[in-house]
Amino acid sequence: MRINPVLLALSAEELPESEYDRIARAFKAQVGNSYAATECPFFSYSCAHGWLHVNSDWVAVEPVDEDYRPVLPGKAAHTVLISNLANRVQPILRYDLGDSVLQQAGPCRCANPLPAIRVQGQSAEVLVFHTGSGDRVTIAPLAFATLTDRAPGLQMLQIVQTAPTRLRVRLQTQGADSNRVWATVQAEMKRLFAEHGLDHVALERAEEPPEQSKGGKFRQVVPLSDRPRS
Repeated sequence: MRINPVLLALSAEELPESEYDRIARAFKAQVGNSYAATECPFFSYSCAHGWLHVNSDWVAVEPVDEDYRPVLPGKAAHTVLISNLANRVQPILRYDLGDSVLQQAGPCRCANPLPAIRVQGQSAEVLVFHTGSGDRVTIAPLAFATLTDRAPGLQMLQIVQTAPTRLRVRLQTQGADSNRVWATVQAEMKRLFAEHGLDHVALERAEEPPEQSKGGKFRQVVPLSDRPRS
């Protein structure tokens, strides 16, 4: 194709951080993103610093925990409730989107005063652990997505929780020594768990590659509660 785009926009799927710059360089254009839903198609739009600014004059956004209690900015929410303030035909109030979001704690560097969020992933894909002292810790898929950037040759990563404190890691590599890739991924994951007081979580390298779900998608994280039962 002989095209000269000004803006490339994502639709329906998330994109790893490193891909934004790669696609922008390839097409010599800006890469934009938005976060929306059928219940609220005008939800948000991205800024140059990777945050999604909520059109808060049209939609009310409430990051909440598992018990629907408000979550402070700077802390990942279990899910988010939205109220569409512009739909007067069919009011949608405090609708549970099922997505874990992180609201920016301070003002955005782009100077946009509207609330800014980042989507961590589906709350159904958040891994839940307990520390040695019994504290509950949740880790969103976005935390593992950064491992792809730090492990050269890693094409795809899939984490399956097989027990409360055990993870089976499926890797797909390209043009790299798979043992070296595994060593990098293992070290990065252990570092992540240590930061959360989860040194007791065991990692197991899978022989099989990442697998598709019944719907045909590759899920990066498969929590224990969502594994198929025999």
